[in-house]
Amino acid sequence: MCDRSSGRTREGSHQAQMRDMLDVSQIMKDLASMVHEQGDTIDSIEDYIQTTSSHVDSANQELAKASHYQRQLRRRKCYLLIAGVLLLALLVIIIAVSARK
Repeated sequence: MCDRSSGRTREGSHQAQMRDMLDVSQIMKDLASMVHEQGDTIDSIEDYIQTTSSHVDSANQELAKASHYQRQLRRRKCYLLIAGVLLLALLVIIIAVSARK
């Protein structure tokens, strides 16, 4: 009778160990799945970072162009203002000389 009881205890212990091993196996599978999913997310984040970096570089180039064009425009406005003032001064001189005659 003691052997039977001991055998049942061993069998119960063995079954408990098997259940525990299956539980650990399932936990490991779940963990592997989560790690894989997070790897995809990390890859996606890296892609977004690279795309953003590329866009920032392009934006910096566009800002440099815009700054250059703005300087050119200011320079042209200044030249036109000087030309207008000189033309106005020439007209005043011509009218002053004509009025004296």
